[in-house]
Amino acid sequence: MSKFCANCGSQLDDAAMFCKECGAKQPETMAAAPQETSANAAPASPTEPVSDGSPIGAMGDKLAAMSSEQKKKIGIIAAIAAAAVILVIVVVSVIVSLTKYQKIDCKELYFVAYDGINGQATAQIYLATPENIYSDPSFDRRFRESKYYEDYDYDGFVNSQASKWLLSEDDKDFKDAWTKFDSKKDIEKAQSKLIDEIEFKVDKKEVENLKNGDTFKVKVKYDEEKLKKRNIKLTNTEFTVTVEGLLEPTVLDPLSNVTVKFTGVDGIGEMELDTSALTDVENDAFYINSDWYYDELSNGDIVTVTAEPYYSLSDGYFTIDGEYYTYDEDSLTKEFTVEGLKELETLDPFEGVEITYSGVAPDLDVLVNTENCPEIVRDYIYFDVYNRYGLDIGDTFTVTASVGWYEDELAEKGYKLDGDEVTKEYTIEETAPHYINDLSEATSIDCDTLYEDLIEKINDSEGGAYLAGSRAFDYSVDGKIAKIKSITPGETYLVAPKDVANSSNKLYQFFKVDTSCTIDGASEDKTFYVLDIADSAYVEDGELKYDDYSTSYYVSEDKQELLDKYVNSDSNKAEGKVITSMSAAEAPEAIPENPVESVPDDSSSKADDSSSTTDDSSSQADDSSSKADDSSSQAA
Repeated sequence: MSKFCANCGSQLDDAAMFCKECGAKQPETMAAAPQETSANAAPASPTEPVSDGSPIGAMGDKLAAMSSEQKKKIGIIAAIAAAAVILVIVVVSVIVSLTKYQKIDCKELYFVAYDGINGQATAQIYLATPENIYSDPSFDRRFRESKYYEDYDYDGFVNSQASKWLLSEDDKDFKDAWTKFDSKKDIEKAQSKLIDEIEFKVDKKEVENLKNGDTFKVKVKYDEEKLKKRNIKLTNTEFTVTVEGLLEPTVLDPLSNVTVKFTGVDGIGEMELDTSALTDVENDAFYINSDWYYDELSNGDIVTVTAEPYYSLSDGYFTIDGEYYTYDEDSLTKEFTVEGLKELETLDPFEGVEITYSGVAPDLDVLVNTENCPEIVRDYIYFDVYNRYGLDIGDTFTVTASVGWYEDELAEKGYKLDGDEVTKEYTIEETAPHYINDLSEATSIDCDTLYEDLIEKINDSEGGAYLAGSRAFDYSVDGKIAKIKSITPGETYLVAPKDVANSSNKLYQFFKVDTSCTIDGASEDKTFYVLDIADSAYVEDGELKYDDYSTSYYVSEDKQELLDKYVNSDSNKAEGKVITSMSAAEAPEAIPENPVESVPDDSSSKADDSSSTTDDSSSQADDSSSKADDSSSQAA
C-alpha cells in the first residue's frame, strides 16, 4: 500500500476513493509509483517514512512523522470544515427558497358565512373574494352595521371584508400584497391558480348548532406542486375558527301593537280593529283577524283577535330581508272585553244652526246653515222651514228637524231625537238685509268696495279725453286727462218712497276727481265730479249696500248741475218720495283711494296728442249704464 489521504495523510488502499479517517474524497492521481532503493542508500528506518521527493510524498513524510493524537485532531478539523461547507449550501438553498416564493397565510384567505341564530347556526367556509362576500346571506345586515352604510359605499365595505390576496387588480391592497411578482399578468395568473386550488375542509358535525364562542377546525386542501409552479407557498394550512357575531332572533308580538275600539250603543255596538301601529315586518309576517261577525255587541262581551303567521317555526326562527325573527305561539291570540258602549243620548239638532238670508226685506227668504253644527247633525238631521218666503223684519218662521230614514243609523251613533220631530221658532232680526227710505239707518259706506269698478274706470282714464267712459271736454276743445291726482268720495243721497221702504229707491254717490289736463297744448288742473246712481239701496248690519244689477254714472265740472239734474229732478220730488243725504264726513270709512299728488310741470305732464287721444266710437260708455249726456259731461 503506497496511497495516502491528501487531506489528513492517513495511509489508504490504492483503490480507496475516500479517506477512512477524515472522509475526504481522494484525487484519482494519488496512487504512488513503486520506490527503488539505491544501492548506496542507507536502509530505511522502520519508524520513519521514506519520501519520494514529491509534494504529496513530503506530506506523507510529515504525516508519517506525526503521532496518532495529532492525526486525530487533524481529522476533527477536516470534518468541521466539511460540515461548514454543507451548512453554507443548505442556508443558501433556504434563502433562495424563501426569496423566491410568495408566502400566503391561509387565515387571510377565508371568511365564514353563518346561517341561523345563536345556538342553531350552521357555518360554511368560503374564499374571501368580493363575489363571495356579496353572496353572504347576512351581507345586508352587516353592511348596515358598518361605517360604510352612511355613504352607501358598497365597494368600500366589500373590499374591507375580502382578502387582500383576492381583491381585484385595481385595488391598492392587492398590488401591495403580491410583492414577489413584477407584472400584473403574473399576479393575475398566480391569483387565479390560488382560487382554483384552495378548498376548505371542515367536519360537518362541528359546524352545526353553533353558538357564539364555539370553535371548529379548518383544513386547507390544495396541490402544493401546482402552487409552487406559480411561486406560491401556503402557511397555516390548518387553523381553528371561533364563532362570533351570531344574532339572537327578534321576538315579534304583533298583538301588542293592535288596539280595539268599541263604538255604538249597548246591544248594537261594533268593533273597530286598529293595526296602524304594526311594524312593516309584523305586517309582512302576520295576518290580523278578528270576529268581524260580532256587530251587535253589548258591554261585557268577549271578542277574540288572532295573528295568523305566514312563516312557520320549524327551525325555531324565520328570516325576512336577512334578519332573524321568532314569536311565541301562545301570544298570537288575544281576548278583549267589550266596554264603553253608550246608551242613547238625546241630541239637540239645533246646536250650531245658523239662519242665513237670501234677498232683502220685506222680501226675504231664509235658509238653514249647518256648517258649524256637529258632524252627527250634518250627517243625519233634515231641516224644513215653514213660511220661509217674503219675510220682513220682525216676521217669525218655524224650522222643523227630523231624522227621516236614518233613525237606526243615528241610534248606532248613540243618539236619538226627543220625538219624531223637533221644532224651533225664529224671528227676523233688525240686522237682516232690508231696504231703507232714510240714510240715517246706514252707519258706514264702504266706497272702495261698492264703487270699485267705477274707481277703476276713473283711474284708467289717464291719457284720453274721456273720464270713466264719458267725454270730459267740449268737442271744440283739444283736451286730454294727463293725470288722475285724487279721487275723493263726496255726499250720498237717497231718494225713496216716503211710507214703505222697498226696492224702488235710488242711491246717489258723488266723487270729486282732481286731475291734471292738457288743453290746447297747455297744462291745466281741473276738478270733475262723477255721480253714480244705483237702484235698490239696503242696509245689512248697518252697512249701506245696493243691488248690483242696474247702475249708471255721469260726469261734469259743475257739481250743482249734476245735483239739480238728477238728485233734485222733478220725478224725485214727486209726491210720496223723500230725499235724505249724508256728507262724506259722516261716513268715516269713505276715504280717498288715491292720495293727492303734486301737480307735475308742463314738460312732464303734457300728454302726447297723437298717442293719448281716445277714439270716440270705442270709449263711449253704454247708454244704459254709464254714458253721460252732453249737458252733464260738458265742461262748465
